[in-house]
Amino acid sequence: MTTKKLPLAVALATFAMACSDPTTPLRSLPGDAPSLAVTSTITASPPVPFGAIELCKTSNVAGTFTFTTSTTATSGTRVDDGTPDVSITVGAGGGTVCEIVYSGNTLPNAGGSNSFTIVENANAATLSNIDVVRYLHPDPTYVALSLSDTEDEATRTAVVRINSDMSRRVTFTNTTTVVTTGCTYTKGWYRNNGSSTVIAADGRTIAQVQAIFDATPGKPGSVTFGGDNSLLNLYQQLLAAINNLGGNLTAGPASVDAAVAAALAGTGGTGLNITTTLTQTQISDLTETLSSFNEGLLAGWPHCDDN
Repeated sequence: MTTKKLPLAVALATFAMACSDPTTPLRSLPGDAPSLAVTSTITASPPVPFGAIELCKTSNVAGTFTFTTSTTATSGTRVDDGTPDVSITVGAGGGTVCEIVYSGNTLPNAGGSNSFTIVENANAATLSNIDVVRYLHPDPTYVALSLSDTEDEATRTAVVRINSDMSRRVTFTNTTTVVTTGCTYTKGWYRNNGSSTVIAADGRTIAQVQAIFDATPGKPGSVTFGGDNSLLNLYQQLLAAINNLGGNLTAGPASVDAAVAAALAGTGGTGLNITTTLTQTQISDLTETLSSFNEGLLAGWPHCDDN
């Protein structure tokens, strides 16, 4: 295609994005001073395919965030998971998660552009910024309407334009003030460094808890767990969580308290014998929650100083 001269508005926007890096990883923690401007990048190879819209959620804490979307487009495919349309989950420790919420627009630039609206549904986290990046093919001349993207933090809304010669990345950033309640150690720390701090738990003595922490699949010692290594790991994560909570089974985050209760209810045995009535899926899910807590990945419960 023959390159045409771009309108002044696009040229200025391109200059403003001269330092932008479209290859920035999709998962990163929010910066201290997010930009409030809608910006443009001129490229023939955008990180978001032409005709598509990518929605990103950045949060400094874990959580599930939902969005309602709508469009005037008659071509292309809009993600519709039900009501609300889109659900994005950010894992323990926070970060950025992105997904394509619309793709395949076939309207050529000469035919104008379609409107696509994204509204973040209310949640407990504070919305601190909406950032829209336009990816524009270098060949077409774009009319003003096709560059009329808007963002409104007050109404948690972004309205972007789309056709087959451009794409969009829309990032909603939530920043939650985290109050530190306590800190946690891993099961490995209780085995190798903190053995002397271990408390009795789940009807087992301090010595028995220490022995269970010391057990490994290859060297179980006197600990028995039916040969199920995942059960041993779960029970060690459970004991570590109970120790991190100082024996108070309702002092942690709600998800951890629930996991502790479920793990206690689903495991049994006495002394150095560990049994379970849990399925492998249940064991895996509970282990994930408890290990995230013990590794200091949950808001308000960072990893303790190993010293």
